[in-house]
Amino acid sequence: MRPVRLELNGFAGFRVATVVDFTDADYFALVGSTGSGKSTILDALTFALYGTAYRWGRSNAISYALAPTSNRCTVSLTFDVASQRYQVAREVRRIGGQVQQKAVSLVRFADPTAGAVHPNGPQPEVLAGEIKELNAAVEQLLGLSFDDFCQCVVLPQGDFARFLSANTADRQRILLKLLGAAHYEGIGKRAGVQRDAAAKEVEVLTEQLGRYADATPEAEAEARARVSALELLATSVDALVPGVDEAHARAAEAAARAQALGGQADLLASISAPHGVEELQRAADDAQRAVEKAREAEAEAGRALADAHAAGRAAPERAAIEHTRDLHLERADLAARRERVFAAADRADWELARHQEQLHVRAAAVDAARADVAEARARLDRAHQAHDEVRRRRDRLARVRTPEGLSVLADRVAELARQADDAERRLTEASDRHERAATALAADGDGSRLTEARGALDQLDEVTTDFAAATSELGDAIEAAARTDAAVSDAQFLLDARTGALEEARTLAGAGRLRPVLRAGHACPVCEQTVTAVPPPLPDPALDAAEAGAAGATREHREALSRHQEAMATVTGRQRTVDALTVRRTMIEQQVAALLPELPEGAAGEAEAFPGVVSGSGRDRGSGPERARLDGLVAARNRLVATEEQTRAAAGEARTVHGTTLTAAGALRRELDRARTVLDTQLGALTDLEPPTADPAAPEGSEDLGAPGDLTAAWARLDAWARAGTAEAEADLAVAATAVATADEAHQDAVAALETADREHEEGRVAHTRTVRDATAAEAGRTALTARLRELDALLSAAPSAEAVPGLLAERTRLDDAVTAAAVRADRTREALGEALAEQQRTLAGTDAARSELTAARDTVAALAPPRPDTADLAAAWADLVDWAAREAAGRRAEALGRRAEARAATDDADELLDRLDAQLSDHGLDPGHLGEGPGRAAHAPRVVAIALERARAEAERIVRDLAEAASVRERADTARTRQQVATELARLMRSERFPRWLAESALDTLVEGASESLRQLSGARFDLSHRKGEFYVVDHADADTERSVRTLSGGETFQASLALALALSEQLAGLGSATKLESIFLDEGFGTLDPESLDTVADTLETLAQGDRMVGLITHVPGLAERVPVRFRVRRDAHSSVVTREGA
Repeated sequence: MRPVRLELNGFAGFRVATVVDFTDADYFALVGSTGSGKSTILDALTFALYGTAYRWGRSNAISYALAPTSNRCTVSLTFDVASQRYQVAREVRRIGGQVQQKAVSLVRFADPTAGAVHPNGPQPEVLAGEIKELNAAVEQLLGLSFDDFCQCVVLPQGDFARFLSANTADRQRILLKLLGAAHYEGIGKRAGVQRDAAAKEVEVLTEQLGRYADATPEAEAEARARVSALELLATSVDALVPGVDEAHARAAEAAARAQALGGQADLLASISAPHGVEELQRAADDAQRAVEKAREAEAEAGRALADAHAAGRAAPERAAIEHTRDLHLERADLAARRERVFAAADRADWELARHQEQLHVRAAAVDAARADVAEARARLDRAHQAHDEVRRRRDRLARVRTPEGLSVLADRVAELARQADDAERRLTEASDRHERAATALAADGDGSRLTEARGALDQLDEVTTDFAAATSELGDAIEAAARTDAAVSDAQFLLDARTGALEEARTLAGAGRLRPVLRAGHACPVCEQTVTAVPPPLPDPALDAAEAGAAGATREHREALSRHQEAMATVTGRQRTVDALTVRRTMIEQQVAALLPELPEGAAGEAEAFPGVVSGSGRDRGSGPERARLDGLVAARNRLVATEEQTRAAAGEARTVHGTTLTAAGALRRELDRARTVLDTQLGALTDLEPPTADPAAPEGSEDLGAPGDLTAAWARLDAWARAGTAEAEADLAVAATAVATADEAHQDAVAALETADREHEEGRVAHTRTVRDATAAEAGRTALTARLRELDALLSAAPSAEAVPGLLAERTRLDDAVTAAAVRADRTREALGEALAEQQRTLAGTDAARSELTAARDTVAALAPPRPDTADLAAAWADLVDWAAREAAGRRAEALGRRAEARAATDDADELLDRLDAQLSDHGLDPGHLGEGPGRAAHAPRVVAIALERARAEAERIVRDLAEAASVRERADTARTRQQVATELARLMRSERFPRWLAESALDTLVEGASESLRQLSGARFDLSHRKGEFYVVDHADADTERSVRTLSGGETFQASLALALALSEQLAGLGSATKLESIFLDEGFGTLDPESLDTVADTLETLAQGDRMVGLITHVPGLAERVPVRFRVRRDAHSSVVTREGA
């Protein structure tokens, strides 16, 4: 991943839109003061990719992305991966007190040189547009998680050593991720899943085999015999059932006819004539005559009512007459009120004119009072302004204070100059002595060869020990394989024996099933010879026991074979281990011979003087002449190393003293500069008051500490002048206060006068409003009265006069009374007609009921052809019907007796046939009760037999099918067991303590080799890096090549080791075949812990790294390092926002 362009707006301290263009910046530095926002740029880069930053502590702490005074921020990063260009963007908003990500995107440009999206150009491909999918897409694209990115690409403040000090498991996880080897873990997990699935499949298939235990050839033969017997039964039942059905049909037909004849006889006997038919006819005739008379009276009363209504319609309506009367009364009332209304309106107009004149006068008085208030306010404001100016002048003069400690600056300057000269002299002497000692040590050569030789001897001891253990394990594995091979032979012998017994048992079982079906004089189904005598049945051949024995032998043979295969795999693996250790031991012995030359004269004696060195890393290896020769060479070098260490320590102490002196001089110089700056600031702030002039300050950049005496005198003159000015300002302040009080009193009087004028004007306005309302109301009353009089005159112009209205009302009353009397008479005649009609209906209901009863009685026997009735004479019609019914009932009772005798004979025939059917069903094992009860039970027999036949056929087919499925299940179970064994072995090999650990260790060997070269260069050939059993160590050539843990290094040394390892991650992971190409590395601080010489070495190393294909970025406060970087992004912070400026190429 190589950044191209970073855009910020509202992110942390970058409150305004900021662009950081990394084009052609393969080696750059972020520089600026503390807190300016340098590390924030790396935070923004990391946040754009992963939605968080390492310094924030939590993966969801996005609130730090938003500036405190902003409600929205956006971050966009354009970057390259391989030959493709991508852009990732995030937007954060503050909503309701919560900070949330609102929009994200990850796109890939079609043009790998594009810098932005153009509306008319090719559109980029969207790879992610949702928050939940963006992080996964970035991790897949870069091949790094957030933690891995912070350990290998962006190294935050204080965390260079995280990878260096990580434990073995974490370091292995990081390396496997960088190697793209995560699929090996996936293979192991999938193998484990397949192993469990295969084991489950074996368990399920074994359980399925248990369900097929009843599927045997004997069961198949029994099922087929059962099918044949039921087929014969079905033929017999089909012949019996029709006879049963025919007998039942005859019996049912005879019984039904007898029952029908008896019912008809009972029905005919129930017919009889009703009582009182003659009286009903006479009452009906009387009711008809009464109805005709009532209709004539009702018609005459109706004609009288119609005449009265016609006379009423010809006269005027009562409502019109009464309305005319009301209009005459209203006009008379309005005419009487007209003079009073006109007089009131004239008085209201006069009052309105008088109040309008008074309101104009009071308004003029208010305007004059308001002008007086404005003038008094202006005088008061001018007095306040003059008072404030005098007070501010007094306060500015009173704030002038001489800095504390200014009087003793001269003595401090002289003492510090003497100390600086002495420290510089001592530093020069110590540096010369260290340079001579370092030159002598360098002439003796690099001590890495001795360290490498010691490491080779240690490896030789370890390989020798491992070889002996591996050889012993190989012998054990060969013995175990021999034992499992013998077990396989025994299991094969047992399997052959039990298989032969099973075949013999199956032969006997087959013969046993055939003997019962042999018939004398018929051919044998096996040999086709004629059977002369049927042999007796064979005893039980115990086929089940033979099958169980064969299955057990098969299982034991399979298990023995599996154990033998595992033992042979173990032998093969351990043989490979022995071969590899043999090759490695030979290579190490050759390496030791090449690294250890002959021991110089006198080296053995020197080795005795350094017993700690002779023992190497503190363990007695006992490696013979080679280790003794190595210890002698180390002892010869030890004296030069001790001398160089002592002179280097002395030079470092002198350098520290000199640096402390320079630091104190710088602090004193800054103190003088602050005093001069405060003086200049005070004089500049008081320029308008003409303060006394001061002597010029020391020139900028001068190494001279200046003349503190001149500065003290300048401060004294300024202090005296300020005290005098303060006293003068106090007097002027009292005069200004008096003027303010006088102006304030005048202003209050003017305000009181204005309030009085406003109150009188408001009273006049209220009175004027009231008179306007009264005048308007009076004018409205006059207008309304005049209009209503004109309207009434128009309405009454065609109406009767007031004198004619009483006569019209009296005539209307008489006509209404006549209509009411006629209506009462008409109602009475209608009531009489209704009563006559009701009586007629009652008589008709009686006759209709008698006639309906006759019709109903005849309808009940209509199917028997009764005689047609005479509707005119009800009594005669009823007599004819009753006589006919008696004759017909006697004949039908005699016929019903003969039909019952025929039904009993047919029922006896059906019962005999049913008994035969039940016997046949019972003989074949079928329950006759399944036929049910009743005459129709025989009809169920074919269905019962057919069901039994289908079940027998299905059982036979099931047994055949289960036999085939059982064979298939056994084959599948064997296949599943084989898969289980393969998956188990693959999962075992892919566990983290096996293949992944070997892969990580191999990668770590190559990584440490590259890091050791970088560390040797960074440390001035003092340190080499190594690792053993999950821990990192450094070989200190300045301490007799002793090996010690990286956890014991100082801060600066830890930085050098961590930086070497980080550079090796970036430089050499491609050589390890990783899936992740680290095209950038960013280092955040840590350079301040290095001395000048180490800092130069680090700078050279970074410049060399930057000349390759990777981008290198630094964050530093060290000016010397920043000046050597070709591109610098200077970050500064003003009162509003952080700003980035690019400097250099």
